[in-house]
Amino acid sequence: MRDMPATFEGERIGLFHYRVSAESWQHLIRRNERMMSLLAFWADEDDATALFLVEGERPLLVSTAVKRGHYLAASEYYPTAQWGERIARDLWGVEAWSALDDSPALDDGSWSITAPMSAHPFPVAEGGGQPLPRCRITPTRSPVPGLLGVQYELADGRMEQVELQIAAGHRGVLSQLKGIKVEEALPLIARISAAGFVTHPLAFVRAVEQAQGQVVDAKERDRRLILLEIERLSLHLFDLAQTAEAAQIGLLASLCDHTREAIAQICERYGLGRRLTDTIHFVTEPSSYDEAVMGAFIDEVSTSVRHRLPLMKPLSRLFENRLKSLGVIPTEQAWDYALGGVTGRASGRYLDMRYMSEGARLHAMGGAGRHEGDAWARNRQRFAELEESLRLLEQIMEGFGQPGEEHILPKTGEGLGVAEGARGDVWYWVKLQAGKIESIQMRDPAVPLLAVLGQVMEGHYPDQLRVILASLGISPAGMAL
Repeated sequence: MRDMPATFEGERIGLFHYRVSAESWQHLIRRNERMMSLLAFWADEDDATALFLVEGERPLLVSTAVKRGHYLAASEYYPTAQWGERIARDLWGVEAWSALDDSPALDDGSWSITAPMSAHPFPVAEGGGQPLPRCRITPTRSPVPGLLGVQYELADGRMEQVELQIAAGHRGVLSQLKGIKVEEALPLIARISAAGFVTHPLAFVRAVEQAQGQVVDAKERDRRLILLEIERLSLHLFDLAQTAEAAQIGLLASLCDHTREAIAQICERYGLGRRLTDTIHFVTEPSSYDEAVMGAFIDEVSTSVRHRLPLMKPLSRLFENRLKSLGVIPTEQAWDYALGGVTGRASGRYLDMRYMSEGARLHAMGGAGRHEGDAWARNRQRFAELEESLRLLEQIMEGFGQPGEEHILPKTGEGLGVAEGARGDVWYWVKLQAGKIESIQMRDPAVPLLAVLGQVMEGHYPDQLRVILASLGISPAGMAL
């Protein structure tokens, strides 16, 4: 079993997926080796599953049976798992022994049934639901896009004991996806988060294609890579604008907003939609694209960004002191919590799943990264990645549709897909039966960030909260499913 750590044994049930005994699960969790980062955790009535990244590049799924509604918690050794354990408790009613936190994540006390996704949900007696504590910042007044409640105590005017709530944003997405055809699921997945109109459906489509043993042609592969980079440009500009506005740097915020609007208008003019919604789809026949039109589209997008970057960067430097030392995430913490995207790379965790993508133009990627871990470093990282995306778009277009290595995938009915978005790596795991979704789980970059966010905000003044959250680019939409 080449993909498993050497001292573990288990049954291989998927391309990257193993089932282990309770004893092996316990041994694996308690080793907590730095060579293995826990990316995500989920559980249902049957299995508890951890998604690891081994040696920074190989995904590894490990499952163990849930027995009598219980399993050994992963969060005691991998804190990132805590939100997955809490969500599993709310949706399926399964309990994690020795969990770091067993408070509700999605159930806000208003649910009429308990464990709604379990085989035997049961009604809640009238008045039996336990409402969540009231937050100082209620979800509807959240300083970020989406419904995020923030509770804290004050000591000498600074925040401490920070707690977060995402329950208000729960939409029942997982229950809506189960049992439907993958084609029917795609439009819903494309709208899970405004931070991933391309990233979320691309990760899902890649998972489905792996499950079905399908490999797309080189033109479709490159088209998807182009869309991913354009979404990255747009979202980086959005996060830069939000941070600048929160820090009262109005001219920079305006420049970023205008540039993002220019990209949206170009996308709309080329028939793609302002935010590239519904541009990722399943391919049933060889792709046919007009390369001249594609090239003109990329030229217009690139020009709109290049003309404004020389104005944006000097403005950003003028106000750098407003961002320094805010929301610091140390390098060790970034690794311990597997933080991705700009947040991870600005804190010294230099991982980017684009390097693992088929057709990646590695020579155009600068490997940019910082280590300071504060709002200033995240801004600098976004500017570096804007320039990197422009280089990538140019290189993809120069070799558009050139075939890569031939890969033949077995048809297993189970797939794991990943796409590196502007805010980090999005993962989807699917299990299919006759073209329909039997099981599905997803991992948004907000998962590890929420696990560490309370610690990041402690010690700051409440009026600094908006700048910190904007610089982190966090949205609970990808978690409150």
